[in-house]
Amino acid sequence: MKRKRIGQKTASHLLWLCTICSALLWGGAGGGLLCSCGDYWEGGDPVDARRMTLGRRVINMMVGDRYRIPVLFEPDTLSNRSVWWMTEDKDVAIVERDTVIALSEGLTLAWAMSVSDHQTDSCWVSVLPAIYLNPKSYPYDMVIYADVNIHGHKYTAADEDSIIIGAYIGDELRGIGKMRQWQGRDYMEIRIWSPVRLGGDVSLRCIYRGRALVELFPDAFEFDGEAHGTLSQLYPLVLDDSARQLWPDIEGDDGIPYFDNGDTLHVVVTNPEE
Repeated sequence: MKRKRIGQKTASHLLWLCTICSALLWGGAGGGLLCSCGDYWEGGDPVDARRMTLGRRVINMMVGDRYRIPVLFEPDTLSNRSVWWMTEDKDVAIVERDTVIALSEGLTLAWAMSVSDHQTDSCWVSVLPAIYLNPKSYPYDMVIYADVNIHGHKYTAADEDSIIIGAYIGDELRGIGKMRQWQGRDYMEIRIWSPVRLGGDVSLRCIYRGRALVELFPDAFEFDGEAHGTLSQLYPLVLDDSARQLWPDIEGDDGIPYFDNGDTLHVVVTNPEE
């Protein structure tokens, strides 16, 4: 799933829209401001924003998920912390009250502009399809019997609702980890399905529901129809602090978009593995 670079025209439209909104919202009795979040700010001595930064550069979600985007302001004593939001493709995701809502599979940009002093920033929103797999569509399988450890935490059945272990061939989901028990010992069974007997690179992803984050296990497999690990000697699947995040494949870009308080969308070249 690739995403083309966003041009100056779209960025200019956002700035134009926010300027119009600002003009409409200022004024009224008592000098109040109806903010983007629906808050009503009473006058006084306002402190303007010197800088606004979104707390995430990439947000990975599944269809139907919601995630509140962290917004950081300088200085901390900012009087008005309200933000205007806009997504480039509202069919993929929208933002309501600082919360992004994933609507359909795809990739889009979310732009933010502070009501105070019109500081701007943006992030990618990558929406993955909802977790669903029909094994009956695939005649061949391989299996991994694993002991899963995520950042020092031993994965248990209690984690299944919030953390999903998915097996992918390319970008297509082909297996979902399920917790089992054997002779009183917990383990994860990851059964991976394929339409062909042999071939295809298998990668494993750790999908954190509610955190809008996907990390990649360093382990790589080739679909071979065999079992990896046994019930008596489980395969160790470990994620540590060196784990890479899933990064969208953006055509023509190798970095992160941001606004520089002007009418041009820039790109900061960033290595997501650092």
